[in-house]
Amino acid sequence: MGTHVVHHLRSVGAGILLPAVLLLSSVAAAAIHPQDGPHVDVRIAIEDSEVLVRLEMNLVFLDHIVDFPREEPARISTIEWPAVEPLLQEFFARRHPLRIDGSVVEPSVERLQINDPDLALLPLFPISGERGLRKIRFELVYPTAQKPSTVELSWRTFPPDILTDPVDPPPLDIAAELDAEGVRKPLLFSEDRPGVTWKAMGESIEARLLEVPGSPVDPPTSVPMLAISLFAAGGLVVLVGVVTSRTSGSPLAFAVSVGIEGVLLIAGVAVLLTGFGTIDLGGGPRAPSAVEAEAIFRPLHTNVYRAFDYVEEGDIYDALDLSVEGPFLQKLYRTIFQGLVMEEEGGAVARISDVRPIDVAVGGIRREAGDDGVVRSTFEVDCRWQVEGMVSHWGHSHRRINEYVAEWDVVDGPNGWRLVDARITEQDRLESPDEDHFGVGDLFEI
Repeated sequence: MGTHVVHHLRSVGAGILLPAVLLLSSVAAAAIHPQDGPHVDVRIAIEDSEVLVRLEMNLVFLDHIVDFPREEPARISTIEWPAVEPLLQEFFARRHPLRIDGSVVEPSVERLQINDPDLALLPLFPISGERGLRKIRFELVYPTAQKPSTVELSWRTFPPDILTDPVDPPPLDIAAELDAEGVRKPLLFSEDRPGVTWKAMGESIEARLLEVPGSPVDPPTSVPMLAISLFAAGGLVVLVGVVTSRTSGSPLAFAVSVGIEGVLLIAGVAVLLTGFGTIDLGGGPRAPSAVEAEAIFRPLHTNVYRAFDYVEEGDIYDALDLSVEGPFLQKLYRTIFQGLVMEEEGGAVARISDVRPIDVAVGGIRREAGDDGVVRSTFEVDCRWQVEGMVSHWGHSHRRINEYVAEWDVVDGPNGWRLVDARITEQDRLESPDEDHFGVGDLFEI
């Protein structure tokens, strides 16, 4: 996997769970600075009454998609500026058709603007020059009569990737993001995967998370007390009848006892078959086995990362609250938003694509009383796992894999199983070639 950078940390706490920060920290400085050549940043938002495609592209990319001669190639004058909007509208309607619920919808170009770049960055653009720095920003707005059920977007523009090979450049893969129903997902368009199909789910946060098994329970033992009592009473009556008949020398007492015993026997069989008079003894919650504990931990661990797919703060908190509780929840929640601020300031976007547990070892399984005096199950987990993600900046994407080893505390709380603490013991950054990009297929469903 290339170079391994190993950090042994005494205590990191919730920081180990912040994918954006972790992935950003693993990107070399050159990877998050502006890069030479064409680039475009694509953000897709599916809303109740419209679909928005927000794009930010440099003039190199613009000149690749439309024929737009200018007096100064690195600039667009005020006289030339009005021609930009109809060029963009015609190009995207023709080359990048978007279908909403099966029908092609024509876009309008809105909020078109151009930046005033920092020319101190020109040394980073030896090939493109100022055209690589100067960017236009705009939105393609696709109106809808109702909330979309399906959205299909074709992306067919892949300029040469001069960073990979300046002599014989391959087509440039386009990093993008999709926001829909409160969830944000990374995309990667390529010539092999030139589109995305989104389908509405309309589900709650709980439905989007993996199901966590409940606390294991030993079944109670059902005891047919009334039937046993009737059978015992019948046997006792017969015994009394036998003794009485022998003492009196008359068989009458025995005959009467047999009759009574028959009635009690029939009654006992009846209540036994109907379950009437049956009571449950024992059973109830128990500590999980090692196999059961692992099956509890795995979805909890995955769901923590799935919380980062949400966009709104309240949704992220609610998703975390289904997997984490106690002071650990507050600590983790605060750390998330510190990381989100850092992400926006740095200009790079890190998104999780996969979480892979490598080794899971369960120990310390027990039942003990908590601070409230209630006895609950708890266990500890030593877990090694990998987090794979995509860091995108200026329309370029970089695949990153981090590996961690941590000790986790899991408790069966009032609302079910929750993670209550984590202590990282190892952290590795696994370098992998960028040609191993992951992507989305023609059909991508949240």
